[in-house]
Amino acid sequence: IQYYSGLLYDNQNFLQFRLAKTFLSRVSIADEYVENIKKLSGEGVVVYALNQRSELNSLILYELLQRNDMPVPVYCHGMNMSLAHPLPQMLKFFWSSLKRRMGRERKAWQGKLAFIEKTIMEKKSIVIHLGESEFIENRSAESAMSTLLDIQKKAGFPVFVVPMLVSYGRRREKEDEGLINILFGQTEHTGALRRLITFIRYSRSAFVIPSEPVNLSEYLKTTKKTATDAMVHELRGELIDRIDKEKTAIVGPALKSREELIGMVLSDESLKAFIEKHAQEEKKDKARIKKDARRYLYEIAADYSETFIAIWKKVLTWLWNDIYDGLSIDVEGMAKIRNISKKMPFVIVPCHRSHIDYLLIHYVFYINNIQLPFIAAGNNLSFFPMGYIFRKSGAFFLRRSFRGNKVYSEAFTKYLAILLKEGLPLEFFIEGGRSRTGKMVMPKYGLLSMVLQAYQEKYCENFAAIPVYIGYDRVIEEKSYLKELSGEIKTPENTAEIIKTSKILTKRFGRVYVNIGETMIMKDYLAQQAKPLEDMSLEERQSLYRKIGYEIVLEINNVSVVTPFALVAAVILSHDRRGISYNDLL
Repeated sequence: IQYYSGLLYDNQNFLQFRLAKTFLSRVSIADEYVENIKKLSGEGVVVYALNQRSELNSLILYELLQRNDMPVPVYCHGMNMSLAHPLPQMLKFFWSSLKRRMGRERKAWQGKLAFIEKTIMEKKSIVIHLGESEFIENRSAESAMSTLLDIQKKAGFPVFVVPMLVSYGRRREKEDEGLINILFGQTEHTGALRRLITFIRYSRSAFVIPSEPVNLSEYLKTTKKTATDAMVHELRGELIDRIDKEKTAIVGPALKSREELIGMVLSDESLKAFIEKHAQEEKKDKARIKKDARRYLYEIAADYSETFIAIWKKVLTWLWNDIYDGLSIDVEGMAKIRNISKKMPFVIVPCHRSHIDYLLIHYVFYINNIQLPFIAAGNNLSFFPMGYIFRKSGAFFLRRSFRGNKVYSEAFTKYLAILLKEGLPLEFFIEGGRSRTGKMVMPKYGLLSMVLQAYQEKYCENFAAIPVYIGYDRVIEEKSYLKELSGEIKTPENTAEIIKTSKILTKRFGRVYVNIGETMIMKDYLAQQAKPLEDMSLEERQSLYRKIGYEIVLEINNVSVVTPFALVAAVILSHDRRGISYNDLL
């Protein structure tokens, strides 16, 4: 019997594993992924692939798979799991290792690869690591890949290599980090001690997401004429790329600070050209116009903070369960958004029913592991303290009208363009303001035209516009809506109004519904038009904006929900008498 350092046993080191299990048991995985992997194991053998060599991540994976009755690995190639071994097996490993080292190293290494083959042929799962990058030589990763390909050529069943993202939370990486996060942040490229401290710090937020598996049987059919070394290099790269895309879908690209983004806008060549031209036309000093543009950008720009997102998550979890009867979410639609986010920037275009909409999209995306969009909010919400809180949560503010202020309009347009250039998702409400009746309001084209202009000016190669329906059994603003529909003037949002609305916390407002419409891939959509966007006249472009706006509104209507409250209200309103009995209603 061979005893290797990478072996995993059902009865791990009791004291150490029990202590570690306190933290390991906090790691989560979505039910859909559990079922997918169970299905793969019924068709062949599952091999789990980690991006980096990590004993901790291997242990996380082992405990999670065991807890969810998934195929549990019996061996981790290239990783030393001996500290988790039961004491008798640990001692046997040390003795066996000593004997192997007294022989030739190459013979010992070939023994490990033979052990992998024996394990896979017995239809047992293992864990391998990919060595961070296919461009970095790594004997362990390369030999594992080569061995798996050789095994697949002999085996009468498919071998599925499943890339696994192990994340200690979904904190967005920033280019300008504080000292604590540099030392113990959620970055992957750390040593064992820093990784352990980071995991303990964020264990309650940790999760595992399997990426799309590679069926080695199918892979070999498509690479028959490729040399083995080239296949290994290509396969490693593909698996690493799938993990990286999964991470990008969750947290998005590395985020620049507010000051950096404002600096990028002010350094944009088209904005500089505008300032030059505007200074000549208005006979004003360029420095003065640039100063105005900077001031407007500080008025506009978001100041995203993970701390505020974490607080909102706790508050909103309580809110949905306290004043609402939970959420009804389009899970398949969320999966589509995750897949799109791996390929291109996306723009969420929801209907607007309540101020809760701003919070709802963020929360739903957060719990479904989708990167959070930057939200366009009216400057009526920029009052203290909510304006500060919303800005820290990813909201950027715009005035209700840009008319007569060309500098503000240009600064805002270029800020949107830079967000798209950075690959950051956006969100704006196609109706502009909240609907007081529950029906769709005529679409507004301002923000839509700015996003399309950014695309036309090559700030992004492509983007997806995603219609989203948001519905409520009852909206928390129902009383104020009734007053406004009766002719009263709308009360501006302010702190006093928030304090008054605290009474809603004692009421129940039914369920909340989120459905995802058919995605509009803008590059494909524009290719179907009679003319390229750049060749269109102003009137033709405005006609196109209207067409897109109406199609988005129509798609939102197509996925809207007839809520029980709305159905009952319709029955009562259509009844020929003033009242209706309970039995007649049913």
